[in-house]
Amino acid sequence: MVLAAHPDDETIACSGLLQRANDALVVLAVDGAPPRYGFEKKFGSLQTYSDMRFREASRALEFVSCCSLRRLVRPNETPFVDQHLFLDLSEAFTCLVQIARAFSPDLIVSHAFEGGHIDHDACHVLAQRAAHALGTQCLEFPVYWKSEYGKDIFQQFRESRQNEFALHLSQQELLIKRRMLAEYRSQVKVTSVFHTELEHFRPISKAPLTNVAWHKYPFENRYRQLKTKVFLERVAEFQQSALSATA
Repeated sequence: MVLAAHPDDETIACSGLLQRANDALVVLAVDGAPPRYGFEKKFGSLQTYSDMRFREASRALEFVSCCSLRRLVRPNETPFVDQHLFLDLSEAFTCLVQIARAFSPDLIVSHAFEGGHIDHDACHVLAQRAAHALGTQCLEFPVYWKSEYGKDIFQQFRESRQNEFALHLSQQELLIKRRMLAEYRSQVKVTSVFHTELEHFRPISKAPLTNVAWHKYPFENRYRQLKTKVFLERVAEFQQSALSATA
């Protein structure tokens, strides 16, 4: 089961892995249609843009046999708001665990905690707790972050560890991956910066997220400029409530 923050994250990070699975489920957390970025002007409304992104995801995943698609929603079936997922971790966790228990995955795969996108890091927290609650193995993958010198770093873990590994995609897997990426027509400029030949993974850390070296999220958080301290406070609240619920 892959928990991806936005439509296209699953294809960029692990479409090769999905192709190798006997059975796979992609769960999308938010729609990649944040307010205040002008998408409503370009596409008519945010809902129109949101619907487009999920249609792209659905078409992309049709290239993977035995792969289904779900999305996280609140108990009233309303979706979570892009870049605000960290405010609703408990409700998102409840939905994720329900989906996971129904699917019964051998492995959960999601984002590394890297300070590149606030929704990516929220998914990391959700996947970590869900794997713990279900007693399931969990892997993480890198997407992007910004170095202290302002350089954009793609598909490399921010803090290296010895247990990292990479999948080298075959020519057939590469062909499928490129066809999947081509379905994300609204994201061509974004997806073109990522390489396709390798997919990087490692076991997710079980350590609490209390000591990070960066102070704010430099990418898709430019309107919020949210300090990491605020995010970690929300994470700590959620982790405590999740532990209590599990107990």
